[in-house]
Amino acid sequence: MGFFREIWLHRRLVLTLAGRAVKARYAGSVLGLAWAILEPLLQFALFLVVFGIFLGLRGLAPAGGSFALWLLAGLIPFLLLQEGWVRAAGVFRAHAGLVKHVPVPLSVLLLSELLAVLARHGVMMALFVVAGLVRRELGVPGLAFLLAGLLVVLLFLVGGSLFLSIAGSYLPDVVPVTSTVMSFFLYATPILYPVRVVPAQWQVVFLANPLWGVTEVFRLALGGEANVRAMAVSLAFALVLFVGGMVFFGRRQSAPRDLV
Repeated sequence: MGFFREIWLHRRLVLTLAGRAVKARYAGSVLGLAWAILEPLLQFALFLVVFGIFLGLRGLAPAGGSFALWLLAGLIPFLLLQEGWVRAAGVFRAHAGLVKHVPVPLSVLLLSELLAVLARHGVMMALFVVAGLVRRELGVPGLAFLLAGLLVVLLFLVGGSLFLSIAGSYLPDVVPVTSTVMSFFLYATPILYPVRVVPAQWQVVFLANPLWGVTEVFRLALGGEANVRAMAVSLAFALVLFVGGMVFFGRRQSAPRDLV
């Protein structure tokens, strides 16, 4: 419980550092914080045009549903994990001055970085909720599934970040490796396409992908059916990753001060 105690005692510092991280990302740009909305929107628009229009997958969305919302429901949790894990892998090297010379708990630095990522992707989640309510594809039960999915994503995000932040202190290559692996999983997970277009013999392999179930929970918020086994695998993996990450970080958190 030391991790949570440190966060609570330094909660104001966590929020201050998170705010600075958000502002620093767009410092010097003409549009400033407006990029927090424009950047994910443009990225989403690119996927929508390529997969929905050019590749003609719009007709594969659930009956009567919006392909744009279906696509966004899968991209939101994945892109959050992708950016969060990459940033976590390099967080202590990015703040080497603080790590070496200021007695601030490393958990504070890590969580502030993750909060900054959450704030950026929270914009897209808010737009998703508004669009879903306007189109009446998202109701009260859907919001409950959305909150459940967010909880699973947070378990993944924090658990993986605890491992990656320490690993990135030992080896800088963890950052590009994490980015490359997540880029692979973007296409190895049925996010940009429905799983029913995958040959039957390969669909069993997808069950071993713990990220699939995360997107299934988010898409369940829009109604329709979801793969229960995939969601169960994701939840089990997320819990193991979170608990394992807590134990690993607690035992190794002194190492980055000597390595970065």
